[in-house]
Amino acid sequence: MDVSYDIDDGLPAWRCRPGRTLPGGMLAVRRLRVGAHCESWLAWSVEQWCPVEVKVIRPHQLRQPRALRSLTREVTALADATHPTLPRLLHDGTHDELPHLLLEHVDGPSLADALDETGPMAPEDAAVLCAQLLACVADLHRRGLAHLDMRPANVVLRDGSPVVVDFGSTRRIGTSQPVGRPIGTPGYAAPEQELCMPICSTMDCYAVGVILYEAVTGDTPGQSSELVSVPPELRRVVHGLLAPDPDRRMTAASAMRAVAETIPADRRPWPRWADRHLRLHATAIRLEALPIAKSSSFEIERVQQTSTG
Repeated sequence: MDVSYDIDDGLPAWRCRPGRTLPGGMLAVRRLRVGAHCESWLAWSVEQWCPVEVKVIRPHQLRQPRALRSLTREVTALADATHPTLPRLLHDGTHDELPHLLLEHVDGPSLADALDETGPMAPEDAAVLCAQLLACVADLHRRGLAHLDMRPANVVLRDGSPVVVDFGSTRRIGTSQPVGRPIGTPGYAAPEQELCMPICSTMDCYAVGVILYEAVTGDTPGQSSELVSVPPELRRVVHGLLAPDPDRRMTAASAMRAVAETIPADRRPWPRWADRHLRLHATAIRLEALPIAKSSSFEIERVQQTSTG
């Protein structure tokens, strides 16, 4: 593999001609995307005779511990993952000379690209999307993890159904954030997340709320007041997920129950007879996703005043 420079950030990136060998013995097809620490390639597996994704540390990040930690966090999130909204981890190459991961290739546009191309979604479609994303984060929360970077660019639509990608920001619920370096993407990170408070499950719920808002309006919160055209029941879900106080914010469990009520029975991505199990399922999510945030809106306001004072 040769080294070139990324056209967007101007920093070193790998260059590999189609058919040449990538880490793990995969054959390069094309580069998919480039991140701060790693880049992803569409590749062909001769052994499995199918497309795969190779995620490899960028050239200038090879000696940076943070880059390797980003890959190992993906391993933690995906090693035991079985949920259909999560890609399969095919091989852990973090201990190889050129650290990399081999992942299931999720074919489809990102939600960000889809919204750019077609505009806002119909409320029913957005509600179905929200239910599927809530199921995804609930699966992570049950395993004690928070994604912390849920946003449309990290949601791939495979045959119209969402698959969440990029787990380099994933952290254990209850652990601390780096002081002064909040995890996540501004605009999608919860208020307490941007204030570097300890990791909690409702940070992901806030991000899902932003995605839902963007799906029905085409804008992120603060840029549009178009929720007036959204059905009241779905509007309440948006507001519940975007509550600034994490103790008053909807959890994945309560949001799942609420959003299910906004989806017509023939549009729900589960059998009709499963509705009677939804309350039990939501209870399991609520019990297993602990701890949630312990910071009240007063505490958040106090930290904001301290940081600006």
